[in-house]
Amino acid sequence: MSRRPRLLALVAVAGVALPAARASASPLFELVGDVQGHGGLTARVSSDGAAAAYFNPALLVDAPPGVDLGVFFVVEEIGITLDGRSSAAMCAGGACDVAAVSGRGPESFRHGDTGAPIEDPTVPTSWLEDGTPTFGARPRQQAGSGHQKRAYQTLGLVTPVFGGRVMLGLFAMIPLGEFTTAKAFYNDEREQYFSNSLHPELYGDRLTATSLAFGLGVRVHRTVSIGTTFTLSLANRAAAPVYVSNLNDLDTTLLDSDIAVEAAVAPHFGVAWTPTDKLKVAATVHTPQAFQITTAFDYVLATGQEQSTELHFTHSYMPLTVAAAGSWQLEAAGRPVWLAAQASWAQWSHYEDRHGVRPGGDYPWSDTIAGAVGARVDAGPVFAWLDLAYQPSPVPPQTGRSNYVDSDRVGVSAGLDREVALWGSRFKVGLDLIGHRFFDRHVTKFTPPDGAAADAYPELVRDEVPDDAIDVLGQPVPNRDGLQTNNPGFPGFASKGWIVGGGFHVAIRY
Repeated sequence: MSRRPRLLALVAVAGVALPAARASASPLFELVGDVQGHGGLTARVSSDGAAAAYFNPALLVDAPPGVDLGVFFVVEEIGITLDGRSSAAMCAGGACDVAAVSGRGPESFRHGDTGAPIEDPTVPTSWLEDGTPTFGARPRQQAGSGHQKRAYQTLGLVTPVFGGRVMLGLFAMIPLGEFTTAKAFYNDEREQYFSNSLHPELYGDRLTATSLAFGLGVRVHRTVSIGTTFTLSLANRAAAPVYVSNLNDLDTTLLDSDIAVEAAVAPHFGVAWTPTDKLKVAATVHTPQAFQITTAFDYVLATGQEQSTELHFTHSYMPLTVAAAGSWQLEAAGRPVWLAAQASWAQWSHYEDRHGVRPGGDYPWSDTIAGAVGARVDAGPVFAWLDLAYQPSPVPPQTGRSNYVDSDRVGVSAGLDREVALWGSRFKVGLDLIGHRFFDRHVTKFTPPDGAAADAYPELVRDEVPDDAIDVLGQPVPNRDGLQTNNPGFPGFASKGWIVGGGFHVAIRY
């Protein structure tokens, strides 16, 4: 192995080992809703317990003081199916494969007109499919994700302060098992070097970050309350000096670390207005949230060379979200019934993927408007609810180079709880269920028309072997004309699936 590839390998190892991070609440809250009260998927107006600390802290003023503990389970099954390369007419006879010549790939190819090496050389398709003695095989979608089972400890607390004029709340969902994960992947042909697979963009590891919110609510008028929420944020700064005495033996590498951790918070805001005993109106603003990792390192060689660099990753990004909601109480069969509706606008056009890149060009993401409706029934000691929600995908059809996997989804949330008196105290025992169905979505990559140069379409699938490529003997590379690519999403892909969850909780009131 040459010195340059060994250096790059060392850089990658050092980068993964020593992160510096900035973290805040995960997207888990938004997916499962209120799992410790009556909020469900219309929690911005319906939460009546500790979960209001995240969804709308203004609602804390009406929450009964107490402690709530529970367990919640989530099963993710999102399937991704890749179209066969042979299904594209232009790929007949392996015409789209990146060729190997005399056992060497594009790193040995040159431009025929200038003799210069081709830019950003890839690897032969056959290496990915079958491997070599020094290169492990990684067939398309063999390492795909989207099939996970997770469990969480839920924790809620509501308590009055300042003589009851202010209510404090805490709501947390803490993963049982891996405390948090952050798995980056590229959404184009560069992922061929790693998993060579596609992954659900907005789920997966995004559901593992610890979700923790502190909120306070204040009643400023008989009919109006306001609140502020803070989601926990961490800022880590790290330096990783690396000394390499022998590039041919990386076991001799020496590595130091210098890491500092800072704590901060991300603010969110809510308001609730109850003009009559039957009507409630609410609004919230949730500021952007993310888990940002900066990987910084310096390396020194025995030759006296010294360099430094940084890599940036963004995980669990949640955009600026503004929501409005309302509920109306009526009577049905002598029972109080509440009807609730919620709409939220999310600025997904500012989304940053796991490599800190904002999708743009001809394929920018869109802002979305999501909605939910539901009903709640008070049947004496038992309280039950049901919500339905719709979340459009912000991702445009991936007919170009990028492979962001996502689709519209519909969701349902249901639950019931019962209050009981035991040992002189009041308890509440509750059960919550959620389900989300992802619509089937299929995309076919756009390819340049016959006779057109792939380089003339920069937003489309990248041509990884230029049409003028020659090998080390100066001969034209086989099948160099047209499009050659290892993009795992080419010539198309489909996705669909579901996420279901359920759990129980026990609260004590005081």
